[in-house]
Amino acid sequence: MLKQVVEKIIYFVFTVFIFIVLWKLMAVFWDKFVPWNYKTDLLGLCVVTPLLIALSFILSSLSFKVIKASK
Repeated sequence: MLKQVVEKIIYFVFTVFIFIVLWKLMAVFWDKFVPWNYKTDLLGLCVVTPLLIALSFILSSLSFKVIKASK
């Protein structure tokens, strides 16, 4: 029971870390290639952010599957 709780906490922390890295990479590319105005900020908030959240969960779950399979 405790092992599963600790595993889920590590999974969540790892997911947050991946999200932060993806967010910073997206910010660099967004500043270089997307013109700044309220429409692009709204697009980033409503479309890109949920995609980054989903991608971070997908990458985290794939990473955990690889780690468990390597044991």
